[in-house]
Amino acid sequence: MDNVNVNIPIKIPHSTQSLRDNTFRVALSYASWLTMFFLLGWISKLLVPKIRTLKPKEQMFWKLAMARAVCGILTLWAGYLVFIDERLALDHVIVTTDESWTFITFLLGFFIFEELTLIYFDLKFRTFSKELHLHHFFAFNGFFIAGYYNCGHYYAAKAFMLEASTPFSCICWCLLKLKLENTNVWKINQWILINVFHIRSFLEFLWWYDIYRDWDNIKQNLPLPFLINMLVGLTIVSLWLTPYWTYKKTVQYFHPVDWNAGNSKDKGDDDIDKTS
Repeated sequence: MDNVNVNIPIKIPHSTQSLRDNTFRVALSYASWLTMFFLLGWISKLLVPKIRTLKPKEQMFWKLAMARAVCGILTLWAGYLVFIDERLALDHVIVTTDESWTFITFLLGFFIFEELTLIYFDLKFRTFSKELHLHHFFAFNGFFIAGYYNCGHYYAAKAFMLEASTPFSCICWCLLKLKLENTNVWKINQWILINVFHIRSFLEFLWWYDIYRDWDNIKQNLPLPFLINMLVGLTIVSLWLTPYWTYKKTVQYFHPVDWNAGNSKDKGDDDIDKTS
C-alpha cells in the first residue's frame, strides 16, 4: 500500500471582537487602575508612616509607582502569550484570540490611566519627562492600533514584556525615598534591575528578528500605522531609551541618589525618578 501524505491546513485563529465591543472593558480597566492608585496610596501611608512626611508630589508619585509596579507584574501574562500560548505563534500578524483581547483592553486602560495621571502630575508640579511621555505615546498607540485593526496582538504582548523592569525600578525609587539606599535589599533590587535592562536589550533583538522573519507577512497584512508605530517606537527604545536607562541605573548602583539631585539648583525640588 502506498503512503499518502495529506496536508491538513492549519486554522489561523482570528477573534471577531472589535475595539468598540470592548469600550466598556477599557473603561472598567481605567477605573480599576485609578481605584488601585488611591487604595495603594492609602495602604502605604497606613503601613509606612514615613510616607506622610514626603513632599506632596513625591506622595503622588509614590501612589503611581505602586500602581505601575503591580502593572509590571503583568509582563508574566505577556510572556505567556508570546512563549507559551501556541495560538499567537501561528501567525504573528493575523492571529487574535479572546484572551489576547482581554490582555489588550486591560493594558489599554492602564496606559490611559498612567498617561492622564502623568499629564496631571506635570501640570500640577510643573515637571516634564520627555523620555517617559515618548515611551508611553508609542505604547498607547501600539495597543490602540492593535485593538482598532484587530491584529498584531503578538507584537503588542512582546512590547509589553519590556516593562519587566518597572517593578524593580519602582522599588528602587521607593527605597530611596525611605532612605534605605544603603541596605542590602536596595542593592539586590538594583542589581536585578540592571540585569533586567540587559534582558530588555535581548528581547528587543528578538523582536527585530521576528520582524525580519515576518517581513513578507508584515508587508501584506499589517496596517501601515501599526508598522510605522512599531518600527519608530522599537528604534527609539532600542537605540536610546533602554541603553540610557541601563547606563543611568548602573551609575545609580554605585551612587545611590535621585537622578536629578545633582541639578537640584536648576530644577528646584524636581527629584522624581520617572524611569520606565
